[in-house]
Amino acid sequence: MERSVSKILVFLSVITVIGLVTLYSASYIATYKYPFPPPNYYFDRQISAIVVGAVLMLFTSFFDYKKHESYTGIYYVITIVALLSVFFSKGVYGSHRWISFGPLSFQSSSLAKLFLLVYLAAYVYREKERMSTFKKGVLEPLLKLSPIYLLVFVEPDLGTTAFLVTLTLAILYVSGARLYHILSILGIGALAIFGAYKLHMFHTYQIDRLSSFFSFLTTGHTNYQASMALSAINHGGFWGVGPGAGIYKFYLPVQFSDFIFAVFGEEFGILGMTILIFLYYMLVREIVHVGLKIDDIYARVYVVGYAFMIAFQVLLNAGVSLGIVPVTGVTLPFVSYGGSSIVTLMAGLGVVINIAYSSKG
Repeated sequence: MERSVSKILVFLSVITVIGLVTLYSASYIATYKYPFPPPNYYFDRQISAIVVGAVLMLFTSFFDYKKHESYTGIYYVITIVALLSVFFSKGVYGSHRWISFGPLSFQSSSLAKLFLLVYLAAYVYREKERMSTFKKGVLEPLLKLSPIYLLVFVEPDLGTTAFLVTLTLAILYVSGARLYHILSILGIGALAIFGAYKLHMFHTYQIDRLSSFFSFLTTGHTNYQASMALSAINHGGFWGVGPGAGIYKFYLPVQFSDFIFAVFGEEFGILGMTILIFLYYMLVREIVHVGLKIDDIYARVYVVGYAFMIAFQVLLNAGVSLGIVPVTGVTLPFVSYGGSSIVTLMAGLGVVINIAYSSKG
């Protein structure tokens, strides 16, 4: 397993360096916008998050992964408290997604993603013989996790809610849940979304994002955000315009997070995007390779679930810039600005490393 861990760390390092270069290019322009932060503001904070994440990754890589199972109940309470705490912090643009600690903040939904892996790994380990039933394979885990989905939804964060549910169903499916049980839940979910829409439970901006996305699919017309992202990638062509030379980042919203893939595409071109996606593929491939060599069901579900989490986030973030999925607010792993994302992803990867070294092979 040591060889796989070495490859994982190499791919992680290369992606992180690419992320820092892209982030600086995408974020230094914020110095021209009120309240005029220093050019290095986001870059320096990202460096700090990477250092904290690396320390946590080192810690979790030495922490016996088997102990996480016995702490699942404690982790559940911590996650719920963290998600509730955001409603007592100052809102940002009408949303309550961050817990504030003076100048620092933490996005609790990032913690929810990591908890999801630990919980589902423990659940599948306990119920492995009954995962083919509807009750144990799908219904029970979804009901137990529903408070987390609900709290994230009312922050409001529809994109992350959909991400958490999708990740849950994917893990349950590969863990033995039947496909028609998964599809039935998706059908019920579609009806619930339609009902929520009719009851005006969605915010205006959420409805606008969905309607503009479906309008793009049916008519080819898109909204300002997707149009700017596609224009940036088109402007980059095959080779890109070069690091820091992109111009569309001046017009893209949240260019250092939600649309950082478009900034990268303009400056490094189709060739650069292909290389970055290939690096993600190799990272996920090595993580899955670790999971498939493990006999411990708990460890295998966690590792494969972590690989799914990385892959889904890449597909969603890149898909937003390419106009093939609605705007979700999901970050590009190890590239987008976001200390909460970086710290939790690296801490979660430390568990993968501990599993790899604790297993024979």
